[in-house]
Amino acid sequence: MATTNDPPLIFWGRCRSGRRWFWTASEYDGDQVHGWADTPDAASSQANAAALRLAAGRYANVRVLHGVATEKLKQLNAAKRQAKAPRSARTGAVPPPNPVGYLYAIEPGRYELDDVTWIPGKVVQFPITRKTAKRVYYLRPRFLYMPGPDWESGYVDRQELERHGSVHVPHWLLLFAQPPEIPKPAATPGVKELKAAMAAAHPDRGGTDEAFIAARERYLRALRRAA
Repeated sequence: MATTNDPPLIFWGRCRSGRRWFWTASEYDGDQVHGWADTPDAASSQANAAALRLAAGRYANVRVLHGVATEKLKQLNAAKRQAKAPRSARTGAVPPPNPVGYLYAIEPGRYELDDVTWIPGKVVQFPITRKTAKRVYYLRPRFLYMPGPDWESGYVDRQELERHGSVHVPHWLLLFAQPPEIPKPAATPGVKELKAAMAAAHPDRGGTDEAFIAARERYLRALRRAA
């Protein structure tokens, strides 16, 4: 255990931070300082100078340990991410009480996480905030299957939307000017058909290991859903 007569133990180090270099200097169980520099030599020079300032004229045990810089930078980045507000909070995007209209999309049907419960597809609507001669601005949820309040702004080409009645966008694939009809799902093979397909895919019957494993997984999934 250190005593008041022991020389202070001071570490300094540097590490890359994007295109720049991060440095830190800290006294064991004491103060800590950090900063950024454009080159590794400049970072080392600034870190060493900071270590001397921490020593404050005392005889000190100064050690170079670049790992302390790496750990400190991780802590700073983690704190920055934690303090960052959700995007909708940053933009203040809120659905207008009286939108000028809506755009529509089809939310595909899906199974719940239990892989048994089926949630049918449905039509969802996104409020239009304003229109210009070239664009239609609207609000959309940041993630599929997660409607507001976590909204973000987007826009589509107005001429393309009015010409075709729909327009391609990321995530939702298509946005429609009018509520679309939900396509009927294709008929899926039953348990009996899947069991026969699994047997036919067996290597003893001329199939491959990969085909048999895939067929067996489809059969077992159908059994779980039929239970």
